[in-house]
Amino acid sequence: MSSTTTHEVHLAIYDLSMGMARGLSAQFLGPQHAVEIIPHTAILAYGKEYFFGQGIEWCNPHEFRAARGIHPIEIQSLGRTDCTERQFEDWCRAQAANGSFGTTSYDFFHRNCNNFSEEAARRGLRLPRGVPSWILELPQKFLNSPMGMVVRPMLEQMQITNTAPTNMSSGGGSARMAQPTSFASSAAPSAPVAAAANPWANIPSATNTPAAQPPTPANQTSQGTPLLDKQTPLLSTVTSVVETLISRLKPEQDQSELLSKLADAKASWTQQEINSVHQYLRSIIGNDNGQTGIALTLLRLIVLRHPSDADASYSNEEQSQSTQYLANLLLEDKLETLGTRSMGWCVLSNAVGSTHPPDWNDSTGTTKYCELSRVIDRALIDCDIPNDGASSQSCISLRQSAAAFLYNVTIDIGKSSDDMDDKSGNAELSEGVMSILLGCLEHLPVETDGVTMKRLYMAIGQLLKSPKFGKTAVGMVKDLGLFDEEIGKGKDKEVDMLAKEVSSLLQ
Repeated sequence: MSSTTTHEVHLAIYDLSMGMARGLSAQFLGPQHAVEIIPHTAILAYGKEYFFGQGIEWCNPHEFRAARGIHPIEIQSLGRTDCTERQFEDWCRAQAANGSFGTTSYDFFHRNCNNFSEEAARRGLRLPRGVPSWILELPQKFLNSPMGMVVRPMLEQMQITNTAPTNMSSGGGSARMAQPTSFASSAAPSAPVAAAANPWANIPSATNTPAAQPPTPANQTSQGTPLLDKQTPLLSTVTSVVETLISRLKPEQDQSELLSKLADAKASWTQQEINSVHQYLRSIIGNDNGQTGIALTLLRLIVLRHPSDADASYSNEEQSQSTQYLANLLLEDKLETLGTRSMGWCVLSNAVGSTHPPDWNDSTGTTKYCELSRVIDRALIDCDIPNDGASSQSCISLRQSAAAFLYNVTIDIGKSSDDMDDKSGNAELSEGVMSILLGCLEHLPVETDGVTMKRLYMAIGQLLKSPKFGKTAVGMVKDLGLFDEEIGKGKDKEVDMLAKEVSSLLQ
């Protein structure tokens, strides 16, 4: 008499907003309708992750998370099933074939990833439990809110697709995910679908085209650091929320038309238009009118916009004033909510990572506008794990955003220009560089979030690889004995790889 083989099944719950939902949903929908997360769920079974986006798909769970830069906030056990892998995947194929969960069936409010997980658990795997009811009821909660119908078009774009980019570029041993397997009924390959924008993610992705990398110091080889070699600035470029945000601000017609241009990344701008948007948004931020978060979300886009080539009068003056003003608000603790502070760091990350960084962020660390070292110290404070609430999504989001800013700063101050800069790697370390290097090394052993940990490792790696002061930085870290490759081991595949690359720089 043979016993029946059973298989463990889990439900992975993700937050697509990466911690921003609570603060910003309260502004969009009203405090009574605020939500903690924007959930995406997937079924974990047979060593695979099954989910619904552009049809029913599956892939290796680690590849899924690495490619999209998100990790479950919770994994729930759904029990054990006697359904075989072949039986479950046959059920998936049947659902794709009959249109229940086909490639064109996705609907944010009525047939989404969470509905699939519920059906897959209860019907496909024949389990007694599925997705928590509060997740399944969330879409209706949005629709019942005062701004529900206005926000609906934005939310309908928030789905997991199979082409979401990741900051970890492909090739050279990186963890970019291969195309997941789909259960689509048609054998013909469909055209790639652009990754749906996540309007509340603090740093959703990096640009797809790697930026030109600085020369590698003579004592370091790029062969041993493929991930660090391919890193580009972390930029938040989501534009799907622009019209919704404008409707909340209710600007004058002329200003509304200018703000609407932010929705088009390819729109042409004049210097006067850019100045006008900066001035308008600065007039809103920090005025305790409940609209600071909205204005910051738009400001993160205008700092990435620059006059067209035909406009020869380009000046960074307004951008520098905006970033200086925002930096001072952060330094003086005048952005009181975790959500607005996270978005504040998102704005500064974009500014530093743009093709025309603001004047206050120069390689010396000090200008007529701002002492960069003070802003760096503030970012390191916001990377601290609080005594309580360390695992809350709002706290994690703040640490992720602050770490992204620190990483983008390391790219800017660590590179060498083509003029008379010292490229020996032996230059003296500035106060700002030492603060980032020592601060990131200090935060690594206590950090619990994988995304934040990766950004800290990336910042450390950029400084150790700097063609200006890389050798000096390596010597200081080795002399002080501050680095331990075992930190974060097993936390995440990319964390492990980055730890090994940083360790190789210190050999």
